[in-house]
Amino acid sequence: MEYLKTVFTKVYIRLLIAAGICVVVGFILVAIGVHSSASLKDQQIASRWGDKKDFAEVSVFFSELSGFKKENVTELKYKIDEKLRQDSLTKEEEGVRSWVYAYSANGKAKIAFKKNSAEVKVIGVGGDFFLFHPIRLVNGSYFDDSYLMKDLVVLDEETAANLFGSSDCVGMVVEIGGVMHVVSGVIKKDESRLDKLAGNNEPTIFMSYEALEANGVASYINTYEALMPNPITSYAMTSIGEALKNIDEKRFELVENTSRFKWTKLLMRVPKYGTWAMNTKGVVYPYWENMARGMEDYLTPVALLATILFAYPIVLVLIILIRLWKKRTIHRGDVKNFFEDRIEDYRDKKRKKEGDLEIYEIN
Repeated sequence: MEYLKTVFTKVYIRLLIAAGICVVVGFILVAIGVHSSASLKDQQIASRWGDKKDFAEVSVFFSELSGFKKENVTELKYKIDEKLRQDSLTKEEEGVRSWVYAYSANGKAKIAFKKNSAEVKVIGVGGDFFLFHPIRLVNGSYFDDSYLMKDLVVLDEETAANLFGSSDCVGMVVEIGGVMHVVSGVIKKDESRLDKLAGNNEPTIFMSYEALEANGVASYINTYEALMPNPITSYAMTSIGEALKNIDEKRFELVENTSRFKWTKLLMRVPKYGTWAMNTKGVVYPYWENMARGMEDYLTPVALLATILFAYPIVLVLIILIRLWKKRTIHRGDVKNFFEDRIEDYRDKKRKKEGDLEIYEIN
């Protein structure tokens, strides 16, 4: 085994130790990536809904020129329902939904309670918006499309403090655009650096899209989100795209949220890093999409570095194996003879053991 000594020199031993460190650091980076992407709850509805492999979340971001409104939402729902029925992907159980969707629009408004008032960002929502965006409640509850009056609002803590002095204001009546609305709940926004950079740093309220439209604040729906079955790769995204074929593709952008943080997807962005997030479609992303894109920018170099760290030990082992092969003193025939001898030894021992057993039985 002298040739092993010529290969496993001190230099190679150090390189192998470095390779082990690379593997450890690589796994740490993978763990950081998984934890960081999982922190974006707006991107995780597929995991909360069921098996992530069976469902996909798809987002559509519209420009103002698309003119996407509530009637388009109704039309899109009909088309997706038909698509799922034709492909036998609908649920047969009563009360169980095969898919869910949400939509939203942005605006600005003045909200007032008695003598107190504040200028706030308004997000008009519809469908199961808070199912897609489980913002932490500190008081009260969300609202959804099942509430017919469309006069409920959810405030953030800052707005509640400006108007009422505290978050204990559920059931109170506020005025928005001359219309009275009832406070349904109060939420606590995240205050991370990424949130602030993404635009989630303004006083914000949530109200129904219909109420926002009635106030003349929203001229179009800028975000549509769907969670639906995804039996094969890109089924959900393709289905949504086909249902929107009557709208100029230059006026909206499709994103599959469920797979966007996969290692392979992140590595595919490396050649376009720094420019891939640019768009020329006039789309204004909501803060949660800005956060997701910021996370992709952060995780792409992490994924690249982890890949390099994992590649180094593999390359090193291959180099060592090649050197071992070149310096070998044992050849293929020697290996064959070695194993044949070992097999014959095993058979001899077995025959001897069986012979000893026969002698014992005779005695």
